[in-house]
Parts: sequence; structure tokens; C-alpha cells
Amino acid sequence: MMTRRPADWTDTAPVQARSIREMAATPDEVWAVLCDHAGWPAWFPRLQAARPTGGEGLGSTRTVRVANADVHEEFIVWDEPTSWGFTVVEAEGPLGAAADSLNERVDIVDLGSGRVRVTYLMAFQPKWWSGPIVRLVAKGLSANLGAALAGLEGEIERRR
Repeated sequence: MMTRRPADWTDTAPVQARSIREMAATPDEVWAVLCDHAGWPAWFPRLQAARPTGGEGLGSTRTVRVANADVHEEFIVWDEPTSWGFTVVEAEGPLGAAADSLNERVDIVDLGSGRVRVTYLMAFQPKWWSGPIVRLVAKGLSANLGAALAGLEGEIERRR
């Protein structure tokens, strides 16, 4: 089990990975892709599967598969169509071994004229022994999040 963290912890976590991308889209278009859990593997690198496991909206849950390990998430932010986020409640594999807590949040800012700024933030509390490793990995995760946002933009274009 991982330690569940509240939404505001995401901004103060000791280790963070972040990517920001401006794109031609509306907040509703971004929101629709985010909420299509089964579609995530088409645009998010290294994500093998995603499926809802309970409800929709705040308090809902889903399970994703990354590196052949399941990660169970609970949504703690659901402000349609501007902010969406979860806390990991349980993780198998390397993530479960290295992190005590993990929150993720996507913020969508309408820039007008059919453009948005999307920020994807991953926030970690490493286990005591894995801090230096997690901090190093966070740099690579920022690049992965950048690729995910490029994929998100491509997915929005495909859906039009």
C-alpha cells in the first residue's frame, strides 16, 4: 500500500516531474481525452492499459498497467474541464518498491482563440532509501510527460 495524499500535497511534494505544452485545443477536447481511460495507451508512452474500476468523477478509481505492473489510483481532483488528478493507493513493481506516495495532476488553462496550456505534474515521496534514485528518475519522467502531452495533442487532432 502507498500513502494516500491530499490534492494540495501535489504542489509541495519533495520530488516533482512536470511538463507544460500549449496546443490548439479547447479545454473540453483535452478533458474528453483524459476521461477516456481505455484510450490512454494510444497516446501516453509506456502505459500498457488503463481501465476505470469504480465510479466517475471525484472519488472514482482506475487501474493502469505500466512496466507489467498494476497501479491503482483514486481521483482526488475532478474540476471539469480545468483540473484532473489522482493519488496512487497501491502499486506493484518498481513504483511500489521505490515510492511511498505518488500524486498526478493535469491542469488545463484556456488561452482563448482555440488554444490551451496543459500542465502535467507528477509528485513523489520516495521511500527513505530510494530518494536519490527517484530524484534522478524524475528528470527522465519529465521528458516522458512531454512526450505524453505531444501524444495528447495528436490524439485530439485525430478525434476531430
